[in-house]
Amino acid sequence: MADDIFLTPEEQDERARKWLKDNGPALAIGIVLGLGAIFGYEQYKESKLSSAEQASALYDAALSEVNDSSLSDIDAQVKELKENHASSSYAAKAALLNAKKLAVSDLDAAYTELQWVVDNAPEFGLQHTARIRQAKIKVAQGDLAGAKVLASFTPTQGFESNYSEILAEINAKQGNFDIAREQYQKAIDTLPSASAGYSQLLTLKMDRLPAPEAKASAATESKVDVEPTIVESDDSE
Repeated sequence: MADDIFLTPEEQDERARKWLKDNGPALAIGIVLGLGAIFGYEQYKESKLSSAEQASALYDAALSEVNDSSLSDIDAQVKELKENHASSSYAAKAALLNAKKLAVSDLDAAYTELQWVVDNAPEFGLQHTARIRQAKIKVAQGDLAGAKVLASFTPTQGFESNYSEILAEINAKQGNFDIAREQYQKAIDTLPSASAGYSQLLTLKMDRLPAPEAKASAATESKVDVEPTIVESDDSE
């Protein structure tokens, strides 16, 4: 209060003792709760850090195995990551590695592993990567309709070029060359600046498509032109 400055030292001490008596228990509880929150949060941070370090170590171990041999066994690391660190990006990345290994001999198993990433990855980028690889598996299996459904996913969230490239390949296999050409061009136009060099490969794929003129010419040559037969009447009689 403003009139505290006019109190004698004894009166100020008495007021302080009374305030502590009235508010001391609440103050003590507040301090305890505050310290508990601080230390609890610190424990939480340490726990999260420890979990992240464990997940990172497991992923590094799996990555090292893959680097040593593309057919190496990383099942143990992937299983532990998926069971104990499912919400971490390391688990999703490890599953992507495992799917790549599985795709060598079992496309269905690889597809299932990629679906785990789609369902559990905490980052949209990892989900899109898995979905795009699923579409490629469908193409490899000849399921172009299924591949087109996956490649038509929205929102693309920065992966529009990747989806457009898949759609171009699907339409090219279906003989829809005009649409394929449009999709390749879209893939080039939406390519991130960091991947600008990839546009040369996309351009090459687009240039390999049958040219519209050639297709029209082939269609024309396939027709047989038959001149109508004119029968003249004989009026001499």
